[in-house]
Amino acid sequence: SLTIFEQARASLLDGEDARTRVPECLGLTLSNEEVNLAELRREAAGSGIPAHPVSRALYDGGCAILDIFFDGRPIARFWFLETVARMPYFAYVSMLHLYESFGWWRAPGLRQVHNAEEWNELHHLLIMESLGGDARWSDRFLGYHAALVYYWLLIVTYLFSPRIAYEFMELLEAHAVDTYSSFVKGNRRRLAELPAPDVAVDYYQKGDLYMFDGFQQRPPGSRRPPCDSLLDVFKNICEDEGEHVKTMRACQEYAELGKAVCSPHLPPPRNIDVGEPAETSEASAAAAARREAWTKWSALVHAELEG
Repeated sequence: SLTIFEQARASLLDGEDARTRVPECLGLTLSNEEVNLAELRREAAGSGIPAHPVSRALYDGGCAILDIFFDGRPIARFWFLETVARMPYFAYVSMLHLYESFGWWRAPGLRQVHNAEEWNELHHLLIMESLGGDARWSDRFLGYHAALVYYWLLIVTYLFSPRIAYEFMELLEAHAVDTYSSFVKGNRRRLAELPAPDVAVDYYQKGDLYMFDGFQQRPPGSRRPPCDSLLDVFKNICEDEGEHVKTMRACQEYAELGKAVCSPHLPPPRNIDVGEPAETSEASAAAAARREAWTKWSALVHAELEG
């Protein structure tokens, strides 16, 4: 097998026309401007995320880097995003295990949700790999190292403020919704002509759907999307990211209001009061308003995806 340096040299010196290889040969495009407009429309609709200034600065910087490095290469961009998107759930579970080991706090239901979230992001990543998103050595180098840095950044953040750690991930998941919805709208006809990868069909229809249900804030079995074409696949991924946003919002309310977040597979009541911090009417009303705003925006995105 080639060493890392040989792979880098081969990647740089490869003279084959990239347009004849996946993912370039698929003919798919993504407009950075459309993604930015989608984010502005979401925020104008009341579904903006009131993030910490440092979180917002890191988020804006990260989006700018994505626009530069992956301009005109949507599948590679998605592969990078999904590589990084798995890390928060590893970090959250790691910290929850640490809390348990020290005898500080135990939340097995929350760990179960995060495990299901990581499983979902893993399959997004496998889908992008099946489409050639990891074809370039430089993308793999950047993605793996960014994921490692992101993991440790969230470990430290979660240690001091779980709410901020969840808040930052809500920013990224909302950005993913904006990105995938813009991609679907811009490539609807071409995506409808392409078949769904086997890994997507297995995950959404043929496999064990227990984990698929486990990361969503809805009753198990209530969402069984089609998976007949690549259009269906990207619509499903976009809706998955919307479910992640809802779960990250619920996790922040866990930290703010003391309402537990558990797997939908567990019998009710799932939203039990864990005692601390105490809920206030003002905080509860604000949380309800944020949920309502996101629900409305999610419905609009779903309508746009359906065309």
